[in-house]
Amino acid sequence: MNRKVSIAVVVTLLSALLLYLWRLTYDFSDWAAVWLLLLAAMIFRGNWSIVMDHWSAERGIVLRPESWISGWLTGRTWAFLSSMLLVLVVVPVLAWQALNMLALEVSVLLALAFSSAWLFLSMQSFLALHVRPPFDKIFATGPSTWLIGLPFSSILFLVTWYAPTVPGEVLAAPFSESVQSALSELPERRGWIAEILALGYAFEAAKLWLVVQAREYRLVTLLFNLDTALFGFFAARASVVVTHFVETHYGKGGE
Repeated sequence: MNRKVSIAVVVTLLSALLLYLWRLTYDFSDWAAVWLLLLAAMIFRGNWSIVMDHWSAERGIVLRPESWISGWLTGRTWAFLSSMLLVLVVVPVLAWQALNMLALEVSVLLALAFSSAWLFLSMQSFLALHVRPPFDKIFATGPSTWLIGLPFSSILFLVTWYAPTVPGEVLAAPFSESVQSALSELPERRGWIAEILALGYAFEAAKLWLVVQAREYRLVTLLFNLDTALFGFFAARASVVVTHFVETHYGKGGE
């Protein structure tokens, strides 16, 4: 199998497996978060590596090695902040989506993960013929994220727009009852995961209630899907950095 394809398959299946294990175990124990932590670690390390390589390459060009400034401008703070931001945005939403996604949405996200991984590796291979490392992976990161994130965000928007059905009771229920109905879907056991998930269920119920009340105003109803569409960009970025993480630990075979 082509190395780029095999890595893209590994990235897709590994991410899907961790999210499936999270979905399978969250009802029973807070230890289910271990699977999310493994995914978060891959995203963090992959993004950290790309950001640090980018900063180190630019610092080597701009700053003299004997300058005292060079010792201060290491890039670690920005690498940490950007990696943590990506983890804090992507992992909770992925965890939430894994618990509530329809089969069609799962298929779209799997296709997104594979496509962004494959495109990133393909662009990196092409750029490696023309630019010095690490600029091959640096220059491949942004375009591969946007070229996959944009169309798949549109697909996710359409899927979440047409696929879900609004329960009849939501159309007439007051706000408090809508939120309470959503919270009833939480696992019976209590724990810190249930408390965090409660925020997600409450937010989703509040958003759905607002959209139903304002269903005569088309622009307002678009907000119901806007966050899902934006999530496509973050998911594409996460897939790219996980691909970089997997590639650095993947057997160096032929193309």
